[in-house]
Amino acid sequence: MILKEADPKDSQLTALETYLAAPGVPEATRQQIERELKILRAGIKGERESAYDIDFYSGASKNRIVIHDLRIEHNGRVAQIDHLILNRLLEIYVLETKHFSEGVSINEQGEFSIWFAGKPRGIPSPLEQNERHIAVLQDVFKTLEMPTRLGFRLQHRQRATPPQAPAS
Repeated sequence: MILKEADPKDSQLTALETYLAAPGVPEATRQQIERELKILRAGIKGERESAYDIDFYSGASKNRIVIHDLRIEHNGRVAQIDHLILNRLLEIYVLETKHFSEGVSINEQGEFSIWFAGKPRGIPSPLEQNERHIAVLQDVFKTLEMPTRLGFRLQHRQRATPPQAPAS
């Protein structure tokens, strides 16, 4: 069951496009806006493609709940989770979506770089980002009254891998 679709990003795109079209924008600023637009559009595309696949396999399931684009604020920390899947056993899958049109690399120290205009550009680790999201989510679960089944209180379980598509 799909509980929440992704929030539209139209206002962000419109704002950047308006800034870009304004007269007298310095060339350096124009290049930065164009870069931000390209990154935003790629992100939207990646999240849309991922949401389609997730919804295809889990959206109609009575055993799973899908939440796209979930923002959680808890104890001064924020998690912006791209896709969250929960099943009846309270197994939770936190999925981070990235879309790199020119590629990505990870060096021996675990540092991520994307390729933009043929050049590498360092980015924060999506793996560490997802771990922070999971930490916020775990703190939220500590504050919730969890349901019981057969007299036992259910506990959430973090899964390292996403649910597999059903075999054909």
